Order: sequence, then structure tokens, then C-alpha cells
Amino acid sequence: MNSFDLSIYFVADPACCGGRSVVDVVMEAAQAGVTMVQYRDKSGDMPRILANAAMMAELLKAYNIPLLINDYVDVAVAASADGVHLGQGDSDPKEARATLGFDAIIGQTAFTPEHIAAVDETVVDYIGVGPFYPTQTDKGKPVLGAERFSMLAAMAKVPVVGIGGITAENARSVVDAGANGVAMMRSISEADDISAAVGAFRAMLDMPLNKELKA
Repeated sequence: MNSFDLSIYFVADPACCGGRSVVDVVMEAAQAGVTMVQYRDKSGDMPRILANAAMMAELLKAYNIPLLINDYVDVAVAASADGVHLGQGDSDPKEARATLGFDAIIGQTAFTPEHIAAVDETVVDYIGVGPFYPTQTDKGKPVLGAERFSMLAAMAKVPVVGIGGITAENARSVVDAGANGVAMMRSISEADDISAAVGAFRAMLDMPLNKELKA
């Protein structure tokens, strides 16, 4: 199993950054203490996606924070990212593992018992389960709530990150329901003060900031 920390998993989407540069937002979030970053860009502008991914991968190395690319295995390879996160309709995890190698981090979305039962723990490192709360991003999925989330998390053979409508105020309930970490998008990327937003998550999850730059 690859080593990583799902505690504060920031999903960075340029469409949800309040008009700011997604790279700048990611850097502020990294400096404030997020533990993992996923770059999610559904624009289809592949040159821009690759350029942003490469910049993020290089900058995040100084903070020892993994960068995962949503969906695009080829971008992860080209940008030297740490892995990918795959939805149910994206690339096959086994193919992604074959391309990216043993050391890559591979996450997969799973939000039904059937999805979770199909996860191959020799291939997939963690799963994202949600939406825990109502969310603007995945409006078509049924909201799980604590009870159903807890049931799904208990079925999982790999670590679970909760996602969907998570804020600093409600994050503790997600962890209490069985999550190994919480993922969020707008509650950080659209915050007026990104550092304070990340700090609020750290405080709610009782995580002191102790991130040293690599020499």
C-alpha cells in the first residue's frame, strides 16, 4: 500500500476558484496544510490542463503533498503527477496501474455496495464515497447521509475519503461515520481567505500544522 494522508483532500477545479488562478489557489492551500490535492478540470482544454498539472506537480513536491489528476492518466504521466483519481466512467484502474506503475496512487469513486465490492485492493489505493451532504457538483447522485455512508465505509477494503458538501463545520461528522479523510472543493477554493479555510479544517480535525519543506 502506498503511503499518503487523506485527512484534508483538496479537489481543485479552475471553474470553482472565484476567478483566481487554480495554481495560485493550490499553492495557498498547500502552504496552509492540505494533505492531498486532486486537479479536476472538465474544460477539455488539454494544453492548459497539462500546463497547470505540470506546474502543480513541481510546486507541490516542496511540500511533500501528492498531486492526483482526475481522469486523465496520460496527463498524470506527462506532468509527473503522483497518481490519478478515476470515476466510474473513467479509465479502468488496472490499465491505469499498468501505465503509472506500482508507486502511483490510484483512487476511485465508489458510492454503491456494488462499486465497493468490485474494488480490487491490489490496484486501488483508496475510494472516494459520497455525496455525504447535498452538493453543487454531483447533483444527480443520491445524498448518502451518515448512516448509509457508514455502511459503505465499513464494506471498504481500502481507505475511504468522504466527499460532497463538506465544510469545516460538518467535517468531523464525516470522520465519525468512518472516513479516513474528507475531500472538499468550494469550501476552500471559493473562500475569501484560503489559508483560514484550510486552518478551520485542521482545527476541526485536530490537526496541528507541522509541514516541513523538503531540503
